[in-house]
Amino acid sequence: MKSKKCLKYFFSYFLIILSVFELEASQPNFIIIFADDLGYGDLSCYGSKMNNTINLDRMAKEGIMHTDFYATSSVCSPSRASILTGRYPSRAGYPYASGGVYSDLGLQKSEVTIAEALKSKGYNTAFVGKHHLGIPQGFDYQTQEGFNDKSEFHPLNQGFDEFFGVAGNPHPDGSFIVQEGNNVKYRDKHYIQLTDLYLEWVQNYLKKESSPFFIYIAQDLVHAPWMVHPRFSGTSKAGTYGDMVHHLDWFVGELLNTLEKEGLSDNTLVVFTSDNGAGGNVGGSNAPFRGQKGTTWEGGMRVPGIFWWPGVLPSQKVISGEINTIMDLFPTFVALADANIDNNTVIDGKNIWPLLTGNKSDYDPYDSFYYYNGLNLQAVRVDEWKLILPRREEMLVWWESGLRELDKPMLIDLSKDKSESVDLSSQYPEIVSQLLNKATEARRDLGSWNKKGIYQKSIDHLLDDRVGLRHLRKQQNHINMGKKRHED
Repeated sequence: MKSKKCLKYFFSYFLIILSVFELEASQPNFIIIFADDLGYGDLSCYGSKMNNTINLDRMAKEGIMHTDFYATSSVCSPSRASILTGRYPSRAGYPYASGGVYSDLGLQKSEVTIAEALKSKGYNTAFVGKHHLGIPQGFDYQTQEGFNDKSEFHPLNQGFDEFFGVAGNPHPDGSFIVQEGNNVKYRDKHYIQLTDLYLEWVQNYLKKESSPFFIYIAQDLVHAPWMVHPRFSGTSKAGTYGDMVHHLDWFVGELLNTLEKEGLSDNTLVVFTSDNGAGGNVGGSNAPFRGQKGTTWEGGMRVPGIFWWPGVLPSQKVISGEINTIMDLFPTFVALADANIDNNTVIDGKNIWPLLTGNKSDYDPYDSFYYYNGLNLQAVRVDEWKLILPRREEMLVWWESGLRELDKPMLIDLSKDKSESVDLSSQYPEIVSQLLNKATEARRDLGSWNKKGIYQKSIDHLLDDRVGLRHLRKQQNHINMGKKRHED
């Protein structure tokens, strides 16, 4: 009788353990690799003849490559806000790139990040790399003091358990202060060393951290300053910039190899993309599209989008003609983790898991996509049609927009005209009217250069209450600070 009772307890215990394993297996791990200023045409799997990105090509071959994947801004900080919140930058309260009068901006605590949503389901969360989502008052550029979990914009205060990285862009000489958690880890590291430091940290994390986890890797490559690690010097036909692309590609390969070595690849979704297109005159490529970083031409906002999950996602699949964006990662991860989103939180992104896995009938596609530069709506896309909207100087943002004056709308068929040079507005007036109506909806909801939108998040309190911060860089001689420390 006693043995039967023991056997009963054993089977009960076994079923509990089994259910735990099943629960863990149902919660995949997530990794985002977010490149900085990497162009659509910089990868050989996207057509580059100058760079040989063997690891990203492998990632695309073993997974899914998207040809119509977008960042939500043509500059960095707004896109960084979008990828973590699943929202358009103006809805997330970060429509402008940080700098100048907008040095005050940051990702506000009221925003819900992917990390916060996943933590509700027991996920371990880590932020690795370039933060660039806000500098708090009292921050000291020289020592990095004042950037910690008491700060309103720090990753540890926005759902991340661990942080290893840098507060923002490098000094012009390439010197960096690297933080781990609340503390300075390295006081004088150089730009060319960061990628290797990130890799080492992530590899150690993967060896010790239990599933499920979410790692957001915000790479500094291939942003300025254009300096290359000696290991990759001369490896590309695109000069120093291309060599840096190869360094980034190496990082991706080492990460995928580590996942396989640690037995994590069969339960980890890895996504690779970029915050905006490549800048001009540095060797980067947004081919075959027109434009560059800072513009709302396709080359400024259409970016690589590669999804890798061996054995789960199909291999050698190309998704083309379907609008998707960096905002889609939030709802997709949340759905896969069976996490919840507050019903009062508007998510602009889509759960694209049905699209990735071939169940397109269950997918809710975009009915339109909005190309904002700051709060200036410059274009709208519906299906293959893109309407480029009129503009004048007073409407534009502080960064170079590429097209400063336009008297009337231009209608482009993106399926046939990647150079955005043939205006079809006179031939299809009904489509122009349809897209103008979409533009009106966008301005009403998300705002315009001269009118606040109904669902546009206020940044007035940051601009009004933190006036001193915009002068902080000048007061602390930020530009020369790295050079001075390097010489010392």
